Amino acid sequence: MDAKDHPVISVLGDQRRFVVPIYQRQYSWGEARLEPFWDDVVAKAEQTLEEGKPKFSHYMGALILAPGGDGFTIGSTPRVQVVDGQQRLTTFQLFLVALREVGERLGYHQLSGHVHSYLYVPPMHGDTDTDARFRLMPTPEDRPVFHLIVETGLNGVRAKHPEWFFQNGRLIKGPAPNAVRALAFLVDRIETYARFGLTDEQADPAPVADEPDDAPHRRLRSLLEALLNHLKLVVITLSENDDAQVIFETLNSQAEPLLAMDLVRNNIFHRASAQGEHVEALFEAKWRPFDQDREFWKADSPRAKPKRPRIDHFLSHVLTAQTGDETSLRELYAEYRAFTRPKGKPRFDTVASELDALTVYAPIYRALEVGGGDEALARLGAKLNLWEVSTAYPLVFHIAISDADPAQKSHLYTLIYSYLVRRALCGLTPKGLNKTFARLVGAMIKDGTSAATLAVWFAGQRGDTVRFPDDREFREAIRNKPVYDSIRRKDRLADLLWDLECASRTKYSVHAPRPANMSVEHVLPQTWTTHWPLSDGRNAPADKLTGVDEAMLAGIRTREAALQTLGNLTLITVPGNTTASNRAFPDKKPWLRESLLALNLAILERDTWDETAIAERASTLADLATAVWPAPSSS
Repeated sequence: MDAKDHPVISVLGDQRRFVVPIYQRQYSWGEARLEPFWDDVVAKAEQTLEEGKPKFSHYMGALILAPGGDGFTIGSTPRVQVVDGQQRLTTFQLFLVALREVGERLGYHQLSGHVHSYLYVPPMHGDTDTDARFRLMPTPEDRPVFHLIVETGLNGVRAKHPEWFFQNGRLIKGPAPNAVRALAFLVDRIETYARFGLTDEQADPAPVADEPDDAPHRRLRSLLEALLNHLKLVVITLSENDDAQVIFETLNSQAEPLLAMDLVRNNIFHRASAQGEHVEALFEAKWRPFDQDREFWKADSPRAKPKRPRIDHFLSHVLTAQTGDETSLRELYAEYRAFTRPKGKPRFDTVASELDALTVYAPIYRALEVGGGDEALARLGAKLNLWEVSTAYPLVFHIAISDADPAQKSHLYTLIYSYLVRRALCGLTPKGLNKTFARLVGAMIKDGTSAATLAVWFAGQRGDTVRFPDDREFREAIRNKPVYDSIRRKDRLADLLWDLECASRTKYSVHAPRPANMSVEHVLPQTWTTHWPLSDGRNAPADKLTGVDEAMLAGIRTREAALQTLGNLTLITVPGNTTASNRAFPDKKPWLRESLLALNLAILERDTWDETAIAERASTLADLATAVWPAPSSS
């Protein structure tokens, strides 16, 4: 038996065919397995784009190969059996097909040539098998559809099996085989990443104005390089005398997998013992809290990517908070070893001080994740959790343990959330927040933890992917941006409106807590043609086209532009929303009054509600918003 690690390019670039034995299971990866695979590849692609080469390769597990079983024929392509790892190999192939397909869609036709040799093997004169050109031979059940995928891509599958697709071309997930579903998943992820630079399907796409024209092609190349050069497999090649089944069962035992933090713990206490420190006392005093509350620390972090236990995410945030450098969660153990010995010298004099540098952040992390403790931290944590921006945690960690006074810390927490809100309402991309927050940590390590440092740093950032929108841009967005369309998560939009509700209250208002059954309401309804005449008194047709003249068309466009802006949005109870629906303004006002919200008082004072009223209310909300979500003072 021979075991060596190899990058994927060495495995798929070899002159041999991989044959999955007939007794192996069919391809079974669904989204639960494809999501972390995609996260691994795109993380390496991002590092390749930014740094030229990642600090570490990522190991994808083992590939066990056995002799082909039918001997070697001179002049024919060598064959090996895939004892274990066929799911990974198949996914690599599907990823290459998906890359090729997206490349064709985006006009990057050279990509087909780049991936060809990893999908096919050059024919040899002794190859008589009709499928000899394919590099991978899946199980007989999977083989026809897999080879159809490799040959024709998603379009070819759709042409041969229209029953697997809706009329709009989207895949019906039920009847299609797993390989087809996996291909559709990968095509969607790759195309979104290539077009917008987004690594998460939940993010709201927003154009990046300062990108070069070839950015989508560069991202596709980085994905190919990440897969081939920066993912590795431990390839175990068996001899004729090795028992393949025993090795397979050993590597696939049901033991609980070690977490990165488990490896870190073992490394820490091994060094403590070697250095003569009191291991048991250190464990009891400094590590025991992690083990005592296993339910919290070992649970998957519900809002962080990739899906990993909280304790691993915690360690990643700690490393970034202490260094100002991004940390790869996928190579966390290697990152930690590099952290403890920068440039080959120990960072800490003792293991005790090293443990102190870890555990000081534990209560901060808990407050951000589940509340409790420091009120300002818990409040920020609730906001970050709603927006799923745990990438801000390292910056919050750094601020929380700094020497800044409580008022300064609270102001910095407000600015962090203001940054997210302003960018969302201005329609700026959410991409790259992890880099922005890590660089802010670095700036504060260098120049001090203060709002002034944050303001100076942002003053030097002009690119759309980083900048902090100023008051002028923010006001303009509130007046004109269709935020109801751009912010897809309506619970986030409702939370923003509730913040404005609280800011609208006076000492005479009812300061009630937020009810659980509030929803976002369009004052001028989305379906407005029946009960809401235009400014000239005419009713528009239901389709907004039939029989309209130029004047009416202009009025429709003006109304549609105002419809989804913040000035036309408010909060109302869910039953009130259902009842008010598309009614005329006089009929809707009682339900707005029933809400007892200060946010609705200015609406109730009006006799009519139209584009002018929306614009005036938007200006009022803009005044409130700049105070609720302030900009750094220098901007």
